Amino acid sequence: MKKILIPFLLSSSISFTQDTFSIIAIDSETQEVGSAGASCINGSIIISDIHPGVGAVHTQSYWNSTNQNNASDLMDQGYSPEEIIEYLVENDAQGNPSIRQYGVVDLVNGGRSSAFTGQNCYDYKNHILGETYAIQGNILLGQEVLDSMEVKFLNTPGSLATRLMASMQGAKIPGADTRCLNYGLSSLSAFIRVAKPSNSEDSLYLHLNVNNTQPGIDPIDTLQELFDEWYAQHPDLITVQWDFYSGWNLVGLSVYTDAPEYSILFPEAISGTLFSFSSGYIPENELIPGMGYWLRFPEDGSNSVTGNPIYELNLFLNEGWNLISGVSSTVEVESIYDPDEIIISGTFFAFEEGYNTVNQLTPGAGYWMRASTQGEIFIIQ
Repeated sequence: MKKILIPFLLSSSISFTQDTFSIIAIDSETQEVGSAGASCINGSIIISDIHPGVGAVHTQSYWNSTNQNNASDLMDQGYSPEEIIEYLVENDAQGNPSIRQYGVVDLVNGGRSSAFTGQNCYDYKNHILGETYAIQGNILLGQEVLDSMEVKFLNTPGSLATRLMASMQGAKIPGADTRCLNYGLSSLSAFIRVAKPSNSEDSLYLHLNVNNTQPGIDPIDTLQELFDEWYAQHPDLITVQWDFYSGWNLVGLSVYTDAPEYSILFPEAISGTLFSFSSGYIPENELIPGMGYWLRFPEDGSNSVTGNPIYELNLFLNEGWNLISGVSSTVEVESIYDPDEIIISGTFFAFEEGYNTVNQLTPGAGYWMRASTQGEIFIIQ
C-alpha cells in the first residue's frame, strides 16, 4: 500500500457491540452517495460516515471510534475502498480485526466497493458486494436479510434515496437483528442519509434518523413515514413540458431519463437536425443534461418528458460561446455559482424566432452563454 498518514492515537479509541445490517451505495450518474442501516440498539447511525462527492464508510460490529476515524481519513486522502479496508484490518485499534465488519464505496470509475466480515463477528454474518454498493450485517436471522436488501435495492426504480429506503424495507423482518426477535421487530433504531456532491458533511440532502423506537413499532416503519414526508418535497419523477416552433429551436434535457435519444424525446423533429456546439457544430443522436442543442421542427407544437429531477449540474465551459441547459426548475442567472468569475455578464441568450437576452434558465430550453476562459460553473436548484 501507499504511505498512509493517520493522525489518531490508538489510545483514544472506544468500542461497544454494534451488530447491524446496513447498506452503502453510490449513483454514478448523479454522483450521489448514500448510507442506510439499522440495529437492535439505539443510535445505529454512529456507523455512518458520508463524504459528499467521494464515497462512504460503514464500520460496525464492536464499533470503534479510532477505526472509523482512520477510515474517514483514508477516504479523504484518496485511498480506494480495498486499500482502506486493508489498512483497517492490518492496523486495528485494539489488535482484533476478527470482530469487526466494514463496508466502503466510492465514486471512482463509476463506483468501487469493498467489504470485510471478521470471522469472530456474531453469526449470522456476511456481506454482499456490487460495483456501486456494499451490504453487510451480523447477528442476523440469516442470509435472507442481506439477500432481500439487495433484491429491493436493485429492482426498485427511482433515485438512490428511494432505492436505499426500499432496501431497508427488505430488511424489515422480525428478528432481522436476532436480539429483536422477542420484540417482533427488525431493530430498535434506523437511519438513511444521502449526499449530493455539493453538500457538506454536516448538511446532507437527506438525513433521517430514528434513534430509538416505541414498544411494538418497527423503526423502519417510522423511518418510512419520515421518508414519505421528505419525498413529497423531493419527488423521483417529474414532467418537463416545453413549446417548440417551426424551424430551429434551442433545446436541453432537464431530467435524467433512460431514453435520451432525440428521436424518442422529440418524435416531431426533423431527422438529422440535432447539433451541439464545441468550436463548431457537431451532429448528435442523444441529449446530455447540462448541454444545449439546436433542433429543427417542421411546425409548431409542444412536448414533454418525464424522468428523475436534476437538482444541480457542474458544467465545464470553453472559452468563448457555449451551448448549455439548466436543471429541472427555473434558475436565476445571477444565482449560478461561478467561483472563478468566468461568466461574461449579459451574455445569456435564448432563441425564439430570434435571440433574446434572459435572466432565467427554464427547464427544457437551451441557451447560448459566453465565458472569458475555460472553467467550471455550478447550476443549483
